[in-house]
Parts: sequence; C-alpha cells; structure tokens
Amino acid sequence: MTDLGKMRYFLGVEVTQNDKGIFITQQKYAREILTRFGMEQCNMVCNPIVPGNKLSRDESRKSVDSTNFKQMVGCLMYLLATRPDLTYVVCLIARYMEKPTELHFAAAKRILRYLKDSLQYGILYKKGELNCELEGWSDSNCAGDLDDRKSTSGYVYKMGSRAISWSSKK
Repeated sequence: MTDLGKMRYFLGVEVTQNDKGIFITQQKYAREILTRFGMEQCNMVCNPIVPGNKLSRDESRKSVDSTNFKQMVGCLMYLLATRPDLTYVVCLIARYMEKPTELHFAAAKRILRYLKDSLQYGILYKKGELNCELEGWSDSNCAGDLDDRKSTSGYVYKMGSRAISWSSKK
C-alpha cells in the first residue's frame, strides 16, 4: 500500500484541507459543464430560477432536442453532490426530460448562467467547531405542480455548519 498524501481530487470532487477545515467543491467539473454546452461566455445571474416561476408540460410550445437536454440535466445532477443550492431547480427541470420545450431548455440554461456566477460554491466542514447541534429545515408546497397537482418537499440537515443530508422531491 502506498501513502499518496492528503486527498485533493476524487471522482470530480475537489477537496481542500487546511487549518479551517475541509472544503469540497466541483469547480473544475462545473467549468467543464459550461464549456461542454457552450456557456463559458454567458451572462451571469444571481439565482438559478426566476422567483415564482412555474414550469409546466405545455404541449403547445416548440420541442427541443431531448438528447442535449438530458445530457445537460444529467451533468447538473452529478453536480448536486456538493451543491445543495441547486437541488430543487435541477429536480424541477428533470421532470420534463421526456419531452422538453424551449421553456424547459431556457430554465436549464439559466441554471448554467447561475453556475457561472457561483463556481466557487461548495461545502465547508469546519475544523474543531464546538457547535455540534443537529439542525434541520424543511419546506413543501401543496399541489404546486401545474400538471398533476402533486406537492414538492425538501429538507436539509446540518450538524453545526456542516450539511450532512439534503433532498428535494415531488
């Protein structure tokens, strides 16, 4: 067995260990996503979805290439390992992978524009933190999906400042 030192990169996750703690991010992978979909020169936005925006399965809108849309959503799904801020909106657009329209594609591109503005985001696990209380937040909507009237719920649990579990599901 060989000692390779401290872990720095594993399966697309960058790990930085210092006296503050352990910081995990997928900055390199996020840049690769932007390059892959031609969004490296895009304008940045400060949130991944327009507040109050509701997506629906609108059959009257023009369809887009579902293969490209599925690839984009798949790449964004893998990014959720270190980006809980994207969980809700990525799961929202993933509902429309079967038959995406221009509206759904625009929502996916907005996520990429937000990603460009937040490349440095990740999760910091602080070293020696004294506060180890378990905190949890949850939220849900009642019949928020315009197509089938199902609800969406989500939660995040933190141990001190460390996110340990998060989810968003319909």
